[in-house]
Amino acid sequence: MSNRIIIVLMAFLLIFIYGCAQTAEKTPVSEKAQEPEEAGAAAETEEKAPSTNGISPEVKQLLDTAGTKVKSVRYSYKGPETADFYYQFYVKGNKIKYLPDPDYKAIDVDEDAYDAIYLDKGLKTALAYCDDRKCRVKGQKAELGYNDAYIMTPLDWLSQIKSAEKTGEELINKRSAWKLSTNAGTVWVDTFFGVPLQAESSGNLYKFDKISFNDVKDEDVTPSQP
Repeated sequence: MSNRIIIVLMAFLLIFIYGCAQTAEKTPVSEKAQEPEEAGAAAETEEKAPSTNGISPEVKQLLDTAGTKVKSVRYSYKGPETADFYYQFYVKGNKIKYLPDPDYKAIDVDEDAYDAIYLDKGLKTALAYCDDRKCRVKGQKAELGYNDAYIMTPLDWLSQIKSAEKTGEELINKRSAWKLSTNAGTVWVDTFFGVPLQAESSGNLYKFDKISFNDVKDEDVTPSQP
């Protein structure tokens, strides 16, 4: 009798052990067990983030330099808008003045002639003035179309750059510059002030020659009142 009981108990025990083994095989991996792998993947994604924005840390540091070092900029500009001439530019904050082609009109003969254009980026205005002492009649001559009169400054080129890769180092007008391949074109950036000295895009060359920094006064970019 006792042997029978032992055999029955052993049978129940074997059935119980077999059932537990089957349950263990079917149990899915818990979400918590997956967390370390997911966390590792997130960390890997986070580590790669700096390269996905297209600007390396050293290039970004250079491009950010202008924000702290440059309060104003003055330069001679030559580009597709100026033909063979250089326009003199003064830039301070939202205000810009530039002197277009000196032979545009005979300022000592024509009463409507102007020799300076004042732009206000905040107000989106463009005003034509005759300021030279040779002007037959000084003062404001016309209101121009803002978009038609506006010419991008070196600081505008900076704001266009969303991705950039350093491809070399060159001297531009005796100033050390990094040559960058960017989404806006090829840009040569001054290594001290972080401002473009030259740019090339769609076959056009944009030159910012005789550039100087932080010497533009408010009166240089503000039209005189009659």
